[in-house]
Amino acid sequence: MSTKKNIRKIGAKIAQSTTIVNNESASISFSNFIPLFFGLLYLVVHFLPSFGSLDAFGSQWLYVVCIDFITLLYIILNKKEYHTVSNSVITNIFSEIYFCFFILAGLSIFIAINPTEALVCFVRIIATIVAFVNLSILFQGRVHLFKWLAQLLGLILLVESFQTISQFFSGADDISFDALILSLKGTTGNKNIFAADLAIKIPFVIYCIHTFKIWGRLFNISILFLSLFTLFIINARASYVSLFLILISYFSFLLFTFQKEKKILETIFRMAYIFTPLLIALLFSQFEIATKKNLQPQTETITKYGTVTERVATIYSIENNKGRIQFWNDAIDYTMKHPIIGCGIGNWKIASIPYEKSLYNDGTVSMHVHNDFLENFAELGIFGGLLYLGLFVCIFFFTFHVLRSDTSEETKQISFFTFLSFIGYTIDAFFNFPFERPITQVLFALIVALNVNSFIDAKKISKTEFDPSKKNFLAKNIFGLVVFLLLVPAIYVTYQTYKSLVAQNTIIADHENQPLRLTWNEVVPVLPSIPNLSVMAQPLDAIKARYLIEADKNEEALVYLKKASKANPYFGYAEFLKAGIYAKMDKMDSAYTNARDAFYKRPRAIPRYQTLIAVLAKMKDTLHIHQAFTEVRKYRNEPYAWNLYLMGMLQVKIKGDEKLLRLSDSALQLFPGNGDLIARKNEIAYTMGMQNGIQQNRLADKNKEQSYFTEGVANFNLASSLSNQNNFEASNEKNRLAIKYFLLAAETNPNNFAYYENAGLAYLNMKNFANALVYLKKALSLKSATDGKTEYFSGIALLNLGKKEEGCTYLQTSLSLGWKEAAVTINSNCK
Repeated sequence: MSTKKNIRKIGAKIAQSTTIVNNESASISFSNFIPLFFGLLYLVVHFLPSFGSLDAFGSQWLYVVCIDFITLLYIILNKKEYHTVSNSVITNIFSEIYFCFFILAGLSIFIAINPTEALVCFVRIIATIVAFVNLSILFQGRVHLFKWLAQLLGLILLVESFQTISQFFSGADDISFDALILSLKGTTGNKNIFAADLAIKIPFVIYCIHTFKIWGRLFNISILFLSLFTLFIINARASYVSLFLILISYFSFLLFTFQKEKKILETIFRMAYIFTPLLIALLFSQFEIATKKNLQPQTETITKYGTVTERVATIYSIENNKGRIQFWNDAIDYTMKHPIIGCGIGNWKIASIPYEKSLYNDGTVSMHVHNDFLENFAELGIFGGLLYLGLFVCIFFFTFHVLRSDTSEETKQISFFTFLSFIGYTIDAFFNFPFERPITQVLFALIVALNVNSFIDAKKISKTEFDPSKKNFLAKNIFGLVVFLLLVPAIYVTYQTYKSLVAQNTIIADHENQPLRLTWNEVVPVLPSIPNLSVMAQPLDAIKARYLIEADKNEEALVYLKKASKANPYFGYAEFLKAGIYAKMDKMDSAYTNARDAFYKRPRAIPRYQTLIAVLAKMKDTLHIHQAFTEVRKYRNEPYAWNLYLMGMLQVKIKGDEKLLRLSDSALQLFPGNGDLIARKNEIAYTMGMQNGIQQNRLADKNKEQSYFTEGVANFNLASSLSNQNNFEASNEKNRLAIKYFLLAAETNPNNFAYYENAGLAYLNMKNFANALVYLKKALSLKSATDGKTEYFSGIALLNLGKKEEGCTYLQTSLSLGWKEAAVTINSNCK
């Protein structure tokens, strides 16, 4: 019996300890646990992995939309409890501006360059605005919950910091320093976004230090130290600016408080609580970063990242920020040219391409302005950009109003510390693109919800009497419409996006393979129609078409390519593939039109230049071959540009001449030792010898050597052409003939590395990687080539033989010698 009484007493004490009456109470009741529960559900997004998708934001956006739906459903089922506060949340000026921005973004879908991409991005705005409304309603009038929420965010920050620090120390010996720093990105997909995520949460830890008693204060000081150390090692300069402004604002707040209350000793202690872990974290990070950098092998490559002082020194450097400045200028220019409607929400990744054709090689696209304000101006026009800017002005105004009001000190503290957090978000929005990432958008929704609620409390809006019928209308209809008209399709779109990202994770990796290993029926059915662009702005219909082309389903491929051209009219990938199809069909006018469009849209793309030269050579058009050569040299005056030009001109003329010979000499003066250019000069010289009768004065073995080499080159080029047309049997036969002639040439002159290199490349084309490696290594043993090409293909052969470590070593050597294509293969296979 006594045991039962003891259990009842314990139960009573627990119930008493978890009951809260008013804001003066220190405990928490079940009804007040609900907002924290849903807040925690939203914050779980910080730890969601990719679940097989190419980018974690696929699964994370789907999760956020589902939590939106569940939370709104709870609010609707308990509308009697929430209808009054929901009315005040919906009708304040911040919400009204937010709703106007939301509506304009939705309307932009109808005028967007790519409406499907606009829809995909618009549902992310739905997810964020609904999260804001949900959290505002749940936390309205519950000031006492802020301490719990702040500590919850502090614990999340502790876990993130611990994981990142562990990764930093464990990975330092395995990869380069720059690669290590770039890998410190949590689940955000980007180290800069991750650093901003940390900076945004730091003010909540400072709040805990500011308000908690001794043990809680010590615990949060340790969290602050770890989070600051993490922030310093990530090397994100924007987060340093955020931290600086946050700390300056907090110290100013303390000085202002001292001036009012004359508590100088308390103010000094409060500053010390922050400054001490800051100083220790800074010194510790400086030492550890310098140590890790010194342990790196000495190479010619200069490390981009470094200590805090080294990175801060580059903040105001024009040279180090010219990329962002260029993005900003492009966005401003586009806005001035399209001030009313813009390119449509989420469509900057398309509209930016014409501005960047001279900046990026091959298929690289910048994707973002790296300034959410300018990006929204470019996408939604001046009015849309002003609406987005108005959200930030509102929060600044709300905070200023609350701090000057007669509301409680607790409400003022909530307003001020959420404002500090909002500073972190604002700086990130100015330098990066948090608008796209679900983790930062959840934080944005939470911060502005708490700040707006503080403003509502200060204005006593929540105590205003409303007409009950109006309350019921808002509670039943507004939220009901949001759930059924917005969230249901939003869940569908985010689910389709997630499915697409899972498929892209496999398909995009397959693009490194030649030939492709996946088949069309493994690709086409698994890519949904939403979205219609890949993560790098490639039309997904063009990717489907590429697999159909591999299967010789050209007519079906052309159907997909027509849609792909509309999905991204500036990228030119669809036109590039069309050119190949039409060339195969011997429709040379159509092949030329598409090859030209593809090349001039991306003149830094090697495959497009190669295709255009091949088409023009077949058409005997030397004028346009020369024009293409002149164009590509503006952007990439590299060996491949000269080699393809010489090949194209030689194919048209059949025999070399003095002009081509001088050009080959000029190319070799620019790129001495380049194997392809040496081979091209030999070919030109040999054909000139045939023409002028010079070969009669040469030794017999030299005659044979040149003849064999020319036959080898002819067969090798024909093999490559047949391979592009998917005639692999004929291609292999020509490769075998090429190898025969290359090795005959090598017998007459065993000191010419180009013969062995070309034999190795022919074996590589046949997927005979073992024999390819034999001859590539023989070419390397002659130590004549210096461009890194032979090392590159040796690395490719080794990777295919399963010798990853040795292959990656060859690829690193190739990259250090200047063979830039090695970088892509290293990123895909050697991480």
